[in-house]
Amino acid sequence: MSMIKENPRYSCALGGALSTVKAIHRFIPIIHCGPGCGMMLYNGQNFIAGYSGGGYIGGATIPSTNTYEKEIVFGAEKRLKQIISSTIEVVDGDLYFVLTGCTAEIIGDDIAAVISGYNEKNISVIHASTGGFSGTNYEGYNKVWGAIVGQLLEERPRNKKLVNLFGIVPAADVFWQGNIGEIARLLSGLGLEVNTFFTGRQDIGNVKDSSSAALNIVLSPWLAEEPLKIYEKKFGIPYLRYPGLPVGPTATENFLRLVSDKLKLNKKKLDKFLDTEKQYVYDFFDKSAMVVTGFGIQHSIAVVGDSSTAVGVTKFLAEDFSQIPVLVAITDEPPENAREEIRKVLSSMEYPNPPAVVFSSDQWTISLEIKKASATYVLGSSLDKEIAQELAIPQLSISFPVSDRLILDRSIAGFRGAVSLVEDFITPCVAAL
Repeated sequence: MSMIKENPRYSCALGGALSTVKAIHRFIPIIHCGPGCGMMLYNGQNFIAGYSGGGYIGGATIPSTNTYEKEIVFGAEKRLKQIISSTIEVVDGDLYFVLTGCTAEIIGDDIAAVISGYNEKNISVIHASTGGFSGTNYEGYNKVWGAIVGQLLEERPRNKKLVNLFGIVPAADVFWQGNIGEIARLLSGLGLEVNTFFTGRQDIGNVKDSSSAALNIVLSPWLAEEPLKIYEKKFGIPYLRYPGLPVGPTATENFLRLVSDKLKLNKKKLDKFLDTEKQYVYDFFDKSAMVVTGFGIQHSIAVVGDSSTAVGVTKFLAEDFSQIPVLVAITDEPPENAREEIRKVLSSMEYPNPPAVVFSSDQWTISLEIKKASATYVLGSSLDKEIAQELAIPQLSISFPVSDRLILDRSIAGFRGAVSLVEDFITPCVAAL
């Protein structure tokens, strides 16, 4: 039975594809859709993802066919070709990426035929079928990577030190730049080269080099399954799936040991690196103990967010920071097989009573579950401020959408991100003192 969702916490497939493409330096998105889609998706994602900005091509600068009734009736292939040619002429880029919206998918334009002429002229143009109705922004992320692997990449000699990082979706993870940066820093500490694709102005060279990687790493219980299988079949690259963002010393050490085992890295070097990192984070935790124990800061926490963020934050606060998890609300609608894995991970924490796990993006349902769980602290989105104010309990915005804080390079991942998360977590508890 269908139902109305109040304030769902995701955009459409085109939105996810758009945020993914424009996050890769000098990748130029060209959206083939109706008027207004690009600007609405930009405002509807970046402005409520911690105000993450437009980047090289974003906001009002996104090229769009703006198809009207005429194109809907007679087809819009001519219009698309005109926009691609104009974009190539005025926008300097390394790759032009056509993303289709709902109208283009309905009328059935032959995008592959339109772009074939440009590739014959050594102008890199690829496309992905990303009609908004085909899924959420997470599906758009999947489709972009499927198109990249299928249309752009060619086999290259294996680089045993190179890994590709997947599973963190720009804008959908409001800390995406900081989180990717911290995970890349940790992997580099193991002596690895890291294709993050979205940070440090990595560009088409990094994307093309991804076919030479020794391992694909995905930080999600379910994202990027199809693209990773194509990588494996086409280039023989295996993948390691970690079921959530590694947050804090316990999860991060476990994650890095899994990577090390998979790549057969030097264990002595790993142990030395981990000792240094754990010393860093535990010194700060020791510093925070004064306020935590002094004011008795222990809460029954409700964590609301996409599966990767929610799993990672819950495990950290329960296993490393002595909080009591009572509810985890997963908002990104993972497939059924992934839901079982998420339940398994959350029920096997080093904690006596596992939290209730709810899969919903509906604000009304989530608010009812927070009340039912008798939570005394909510970590979720800006939407959850309403129920937190009603219950007179602290709230912290850590998941999409976020409109009450500016997020630039801040991270909640790894060792150093956990220190920032502790600062953010404690601040509302002492703000009134």
